[in-house]
Amino acid sequence: MTELPILVVGGGPAGVAAAVTLAEAGLRVLLIEQRDRLGGAIHRQPAPGAPQVWRGPARHRRNWTELTSRLERAAARIELRTSSVFLGIDGAGRFLFEDRRAGRVFARRVRAAIVAVGAVERIRPFEGWELPGVTSAGGAQVLLKETGRPPEGPIVVAGTGPLLLAVAAQLARAGNPPLAVLERGNPWRRPKTLAGLATAGPQLTEAAAYATTLAWKRVPYRTASEVLGVSEVGQGLAIRVRLGKIERLLQARHLLVHDGLEPNRAGIPLPAPGAEIPVLLAGDGREILGADAAILDGRRAAAAVLASLGQAAPVAPLEAALGKARAFQRDLAEALRSPSTLPTPETMICRCEGRRYADFTALPADASAREIRLMGRFGLGACQGRFCGPMLAELRGEALPSASPPRWPLRPVSLAALANFSMDQTET
Repeated sequence: MTELPILVVGGGPAGVAAAVTLAEAGLRVLLIEQRDRLGGAIHRQPAPGAPQVWRGPARHRRNWTELTSRLERAAARIELRTSSVFLGIDGAGRFLFEDRRAGRVFARRVRAAIVAVGAVERIRPFEGWELPGVTSAGGAQVLLKETGRPPEGPIVVAGTGPLLLAVAAQLARAGNPPLAVLERGNPWRRPKTLAGLATAGPQLTEAAAYATTLAWKRVPYRTASEVLGVSEVGQGLAIRVRLGKIERLLQARHLLVHDGLEPNRAGIPLPAPGAEIPVLLAGDGREILGADAAILDGRRAAAAVLASLGQAAPVAPLEAALGKARAFQRDLAEALRSPSTLPTPETMICRCEGRRYADFTALPADASAREIRLMGRFGLGACQGRFCGPMLAELRGEALPSASPPRWPLRPVSLAALANFSMDQTET
């Protein structure tokens, strides 16, 4: 009987690091990636024929070159399936996928699984965030990497976190520097925390390079500043902002917003101790620790799988390095910490169902999370609370209910592909 493979879902740094570590230990690996190429968001490559306008920091390129070289050397033990999407686990314990090139669903049995599907962006709601021209900074970054073209017209970048610097610098290098970068936090008020971040090494060097680009292009970087509301005006946006203690109105065509990252856990089967088929999380899908740490975390997840199969795998050095990354992220979050502000009554909370903050506050004060969902219709739309759920959890302090255990399909799949799926057919 052919030995069952170890499944790795996600072809970014964490997933590839896990896959090559397992393969180098002599195990069969099934590596699933939803896009047509590996790399994840950080190593997103231009579409065919599009120019490459941003190559990223040299250390990230070196890390990815090393990983892909190891992947090539271990290719005989790694089955790579690109353009394939993880749909879930059925009642028989089979892992289900959709091959989007072939338009069909297929099933596989595996010995263990590592899910490394990265992070999702958070957006703190404000009045007008749902308008055309307002998009996430990460989404704009991916579009820039794929097309080689920045958005046309004036741009404002706002929110919080280091991604603001990176995206603004990339836009500037691509020929359309933002009008301004508005960071809601005020790190200058926390000099002790900043002093700790100053020892970060590569991350500090990367941030300094972005800041230099912005200074060279004369892009102002304002701290203690945030977007208060947005309205449409002509073909663009009127953006009401607070700059320190002063309110101003900025005119732009695009507003790119970003309020940090969180692990992509929507519908993902969480690890269960003692499960017959171990499922582990890795990379930003487990904990937001950055691109360098994602590689280490992929190796950590692979080491845990090897240990469960009786193979020795040193974990302590990896955990120590991850601890340093965790401390850095903790200091960074503290440096950029800012007070929460309540949305205005007209602020959209659930875009799928068109539900605003006024609809939320009109619900009974003692309404449960389930009642918020059923009575208020928050989280009942197409995304099933994947976007508004975190907002509601922050506003109410209780998460929306979700299916447990998660039911497949976790992602949209065509009826034709499902109809052609044979329940008694499993690939080997």
